[in-house]
Amino acid sequence: MLLVVLGMAPAQVWAWGAEGHRIVGQVAEDLLDARTRAAVRALAGQESLADLATWMDEERPRLSHALPGSSAWHYDDIPVCGTPIVRCNHGDCASKALSHYREVLADRSADPAQRLLALRIVVHLVGDIHQPLHAADHDDRGGNDVQIAFSESRTGRRRKHEHSLHSAWDVDFVRDAVRRASVSEFSADLIAEHAREFNRIGAGSSDGWISESHAVAARVAYGHLPGFACGLKPQGVLFLPREYRQEAVQIVRDRLATAGIRLARLLQTTIGQP
Repeated sequence: MLLVVLGMAPAQVWAWGAEGHRIVGQVAEDLLDARTRAAVRALAGQESLADLATWMDEERPRLSHALPGSSAWHYDDIPVCGTPIVRCNHGDCASKALSHYREVLADRSADPAQRLLALRIVVHLVGDIHQPLHAADHDDRGGNDVQIAFSESRTGRRRKHEHSLHSAWDVDFVRDAVRRASVSEFSADLIAEHAREFNRIGAGSSDGWISESHAVAARVAYGHLPGFACGLKPQGVLFLPREYRQEAVQIVRDRLATAGIRLARLLQTTIGQP
């Protein structure tokens, strides 16, 4: 049934976050060893990890029918205030989905189509869990209900902004970080910047990575919002100062690099072993 549904007419493209996901996939692709690269090619053919990384967003409407609950697999609802416990209804959250599909991907006796599906999901979700607002919530759908505007960097004047806080982290801060570089150029820069830290960054578990993203969200994404206070929802549009945006851009650079390095390591240990 899944293959029939996904073979229908092209789905609406969920363009937000596509550049960030492609960067994560490209960083990982560039770091794959020969054995892992061959294992990926055996499943995905000529599709690169950058191509695979955006698939879950592009197919989200049809996936929600083929795999009920999958629309909630992109994030973990962890309260930014109080006890940081994952809200995962019926196992439908990023942490549970990533754990399950990593097991499917590792099972060499599983149907190749199911392993390819698992590869697509794993590649996407590793990217998602490194976006801070995919691992935190203030009863605002991970910042989707928080409307923002930016202050002009030179004039100090305020201008309207159509995105939510969540979209700013998904798209705007990524674009600020990348500027005019191509995905491959930017990914190469990230790899060069973190070359001496691969072993340290790649260590740990997905649960630890999610906790790390949650901490960043609590400290900066929410914590540095003008007037933020636990239990209080912002009224109207929040104007983000230049300092907030600058800090967010640096964090986004680090999270994209970290996600790509960890994805490469995860694939190596999952499908790249003899």
